[in-house]
Amino acid sequence: MPDSLPFDLVVRGGTLASPAGRRLADIGIRGGRFAEIAGPGQLTAGAIEVLDSTGLFVLPGLIDSHVHFREPGLTHKEGWLTGSRAAVIGGITTVLDMPNTIPPTDSRAAVDEKLRLANLSSYCDLGLFGLLSDDNADQLGELTDHPSVVGLKVFLGPTTGDLQPPTDARLLRGLRVAAVAGVRVGFHAEDAEVLRADPDTRPVQAEVVAIGRVGRLLEESGAAGHVCHVSSTEGLAGVERWRSRGLDLTAEVTPHHCFLTAELTADLGAVAKVNPPIREGRHASALLAALASGAIDFVASDHAPHTPDEKSVPDARRAPAGISSVETSLALFLTRAVNEDRLSLERLVGAMAEAPARAWGLWPKKGSVEVGSDADLTIVDLDREGVIRGADLHGKHGLTPFEGWRTRGAAVATIVRGRVVMRDGKLLGEPGWGRAVSRLR
Repeated sequence: MPDSLPFDLVVRGGTLASPAGRRLADIGIRGGRFAEIAGPGQLTAGAIEVLDSTGLFVLPGLIDSHVHFREPGLTHKEGWLTGSRAAVIGGITTVLDMPNTIPPTDSRAAVDEKLRLANLSSYCDLGLFGLLSDDNADQLGELTDHPSVVGLKVFLGPTTGDLQPPTDARLLRGLRVAAVAGVRVGFHAEDAEVLRADPDTRPVQAEVVAIGRVGRLLEESGAAGHVCHVSSTEGLAGVERWRSRGLDLTAEVTPHHCFLTAELTADLGAVAKVNPPIREGRHASALLAALASGAIDFVASDHAPHTPDEKSVPDARRAPAGISSVETSLALFLTRAVNEDRLSLERLVGAMAEAPARAWGLWPKKGSVEVGSDADLTIVDLDREGVIRGADLHGKHGLTPFEGWRTRGAAVATIVRGRVVMRDGKLLGEPGWGRAVSRLR
């Protein structure tokens, strides 16, 4: 029998969209969790608050599983307050933060300190990646045992934080620890040796060689792996080859690799500089098609902000790499993929909710609308029009290569554990509402 107590919140009249399809539904929330999902008008327990979603799509709370919120140590670029603010404005309810901060998230103490900072100011829920490097092999067990460490991250090539890639011997040792713990390992897949030979163009071959190395070591260790920000058709083919050999290997794609091309960004200089780089148009169209088919598992923004001064140096080769995109990712995919019939809404939900939740050990607490799951929702208007302007973005710095792009489709409300934290572009929640996730074992 349904509980007769009143709901804290009822989301009424919307179309609930999931990878399984669409249906009209009313959703009752109590104590931060979904308490009842019923047909329109069937919830009878009353509600303290009602959110009318008539004509809108109600999605499971979206997860951005690849962000760099830069705190601690690099807060001149971004921080938990500003990064999470941008996330919820963009419809994201949970973020997973990468370990290349200062100090890196390579020990239990570093994890706990980052969580302390995040809990003070984050609007959205969060999980952390621990670093797997040559320097912390003896501490991996305490990292993989930490409930808020959703996975490990390996940088196979140079990037922000100047982290050195691990040797094969140390990496294999770490992967075996991850395999025993049941923790997936994500890879920044650019080979350091190839990059040393060609640091300016960061060619496709760097991605191909790195994915080959990843596959060999995963096969030997038995660990589950993940390739971050696939940027090329050749890289995608490499992922598929290793999967065909039975590896548990997932892959993600970013909005900038799907919608920007080298031809479009030729005049943008360092504003569009990112690792791996934006490539020719044939890669972008192939990556979006692979996302639509399921060959790529999920979408992540790789939100990696830098200051305008850092991005405005005369020689773009000397500028740091990274694009701010946690706030614009959903709107871009709704505009350039869903509303152009290149990707179904159901597939986008799978790629931004269910798939990352499953890959990083959060399903079904996150990424689903089921009784007992955390009451995270992203409510979307597919017809809401807008223009991306850096001055209007909510991160610490509004620099974006999508400046002036028109959008159609946007999040109009973001609900985190039963609380409406954003509605119609305005923050309603409070800093510090976000909480660390616990990986399900």
